[in-house]
Amino acid sequence: MLQLNTTVKGVRKLQKDLGAETKRQKKALETAVRVEAFRLLRQLRDDIRAGNPGGRPYPTALSKIASRTKAGRLRRNRMPLYRVARMVRYNANYANGKLQVSFGFPKTNVRPIPSSYKQLLIKHQEGFDVLYGGSRTELGRRFARIGGKLKKKGDPDAKYFFLRKTTGRDIRLPARPIIDPFWEYNRESAVKNISRNFRLKMKGVRI
Repeated sequence: MLQLNTTVKGVRKLQKDLGAETKRQKKALETAVRVEAFRLLRQLRDDIRAGNPGGRPYPTALSKIASRTKAGRLRRNRMPLYRVARMVRYNANYANGKLQVSFGFPKTNVRPIPSSYKQLLIKHQEGFDVLYGGSRTELGRRFARIGGKLKKKGDPDAKYFFLRKTTGRDIRLPARPIIDPFWEYNRESAVKNISRNFRLKMKGVRI
């Protein structure tokens, strides 16, 4: 089953390494984690809006096509999954004395993600097929009209709107993973920041 959130592995080990066993230490660790999680949250939202989570851009051609309206004009929020950014969240709580942290789209006390968006996220995580309702010729002409307009303007995106002869009505949208590549890219720095935040908090420094 696909998970739409990533459990932050390494926090349990960090808790043990830091000796965060007393009430004061546990509180300091929880604060250290929440501060870093909030920083990552803002970074991930920015990455999603830029179509580049964890330094891993979405497939160029289809993203360029999706960024245009039927008339060829750029959409206001032109990156795929742009609106998903505001739904990203984190959750941190203690269970059996151990700090559990989930990052991405976990269940929280915040308003739940609408099922329609959840299904959209699952599709984009795995990749899916889109079947155009009209004929292949109709699709090709429609895209060619947009490409022609862009070409006259000297827009480099024009090349994405001239379909190959082998392209049918059934277009495969490749997977656009979000959480996992972002976490892999930021894992090492996140653990270092949490450790630093913990030590500062134990010294009484406001973080």
